[in-house]
Amino acid sequence: MISNELLKRFIYDVSVEDDTFEIIGKAFDKIGESYGITEVKATLLAPVTYCSKEAKSKEVILFKQQGSSQFAYCEEYVTREEGKVILNIYRLSDLPAFSEEEKEDLKPILNIIYMHCEKWKLIHLVRDIGKMDSLTGLPNSGGFLSYIDEQLKEGALLQYNTYYFNLTRFGLINKRFGVKETDRIIARYASFVLEFLQEGERLGRLGGDNFVALIRKERNDAFLELISGVTTYGILDGKKEPVTIGAVTGILEIDESITDCGTVLNDCAMAMNIAKHVKKTAYAYASKELKESIMRRNEMIVEFPNAIKNHEFQAFYQPKVSISDYVIVGAEALVRWKKDNGFVSPGEFIPAFEQNGMVCALDFYILEQVCMDIRKWLKEGMEPVRISVNFSRKHLTNKNLAKDIMQVLKKYDVDSKYIEIELTETVDEEEAGLLIAFMNQMRKYNILMTIDDFGTGYSSLNMLRSFPVDVLKLDKSLIDKMEESDQIILSNVVRMASELKMDVVAEGVETWEQVDYLKMVKCGVVQGFLFDRPMPKQQFEEKMKQKKYAIE
Repeated sequence: MISNELLKRFIYDVSVEDDTFEIIGKAFDKIGESYGITEVKATLLAPVTYCSKEAKSKEVILFKQQGSSQFAYCEEYVTREEGKVILNIYRLSDLPAFSEEEKEDLKPILNIIYMHCEKWKLIHLVRDIGKMDSLTGLPNSGGFLSYIDEQLKEGALLQYNTYYFNLTRFGLINKRFGVKETDRIIARYASFVLEFLQEGERLGRLGGDNFVALIRKERNDAFLELISGVTTYGILDGKKEPVTIGAVTGILEIDESITDCGTVLNDCAMAMNIAKHVKKTAYAYASKELKESIMRRNEMIVEFPNAIKNHEFQAFYQPKVSISDYVIVGAEALVRWKKDNGFVSPGEFIPAFEQNGMVCALDFYILEQVCMDIRKWLKEGMEPVRISVNFSRKHLTNKNLAKDIMQVLKKYDVDSKYIEIELTETVDEEEAGLLIAFMNQMRKYNILMTIDDFGTGYSSLNMLRSFPVDVLKLDKSLIDKMEESDQIILSNVVRMASELKMDVVAEGVETWEQVDYLKMVKCGVVQGFLFDRPMPKQQFEEKMKQKKYAIE
């Protein structure tokens, strides 16, 4: 029987140091000798979590000494989180099995060992929680980077690509299903993607609708195809509804240049942002060229305040032409950045300013330039054509947008009949509501509203029915091919717009064949390089004075 003194000594020994498993072995030495115990083995089982494919286990030898041994006794404990701690006791082969009395003697010792196993689990649980996303059980950024660091140190990282992906249109899912069910949808999504993973691969969640993954290079295409559209479900009014979730992804192909795991996520995130906000594509690869492009974009953002202050941005004008008589009936104001005796391409600076919101200040700057030009023309006795000014959809969150526009017109004493506001067709249901509200406000001020790039949005026919639109600008893609099906679609769009009392402008016109085609479908106004490229104010003034193109 274990004496009280021996039990007290054991309790003291296992309490004075933090290295739980090692100190148990030392403290158990005298007890093991008294009972002929050769080995004590602990198996720690963690329960299956929502996003774990299987239960996790750890096997630890707590005590071991020389001698031929045999299994003698097992004690099993169920932990609070529905895991298990199993203690297996082995005894010298020439000794009989433990009697019931000996088992009772050992139980206090085994209970203390169990408590210390729980202590070890708790310490590691706290450490793991710091590296784990609480909703899905996946690694968070810290946990994911720790794993990448391990792979880097082992020289195994070159086998993988890393991915940073943002789930698309998740705001609409949240709005439809509510916060709690959306969380469940995210967990189901994570569980589905986990099923794709093989040994050594990892999936992590950075919070919200942002995920990361480490996938073997040879499975790159398969992984991109998978996350292009994952179908899971949400519960609404007690019924399952299918939910298909796409993603925009940044990809880093890991090579020998990667020596610091910290750069991995940054490079992937950079590529994802380019795919989402600039290229408007499903994915983009991080590359040297992309990094240089980002540096250039950042430089332009830094230069923006001084460029505004120094009036480096200019309004160029591209005429809109009636194809019945080739008279200039309007123009679109397009921003140009004159810098260092040359021009920066709008394709470079507009996406940069769009992404960080500076585009809103730029739009109002151009509106002021246009209003100043109109005031000048009126003062000189020239009747201006109506000028359309582009406004980014970033403005739609500004509840005072319509009033702010009117203040600029009043500042320069410009009648609303000379100004038209262009916005691109929305691709988002939430934005659509904001756009309708803005259009209704502008209608009260008698300012015409144009929808640019019509035919590329999420529901063009719904836009014709629901939006208070004055002018439709047909996207260039609708006249590029001029096939029979395109003609049917285009002629019907023009007819419907006419019946809804909307004007139609075809942009991107470059050939006389396209003009004949547009005449056939009864589209009356065109804009494009066939007549003129965007031009500075002085050149456009001469065009307005001529009023008409001389077509032979």
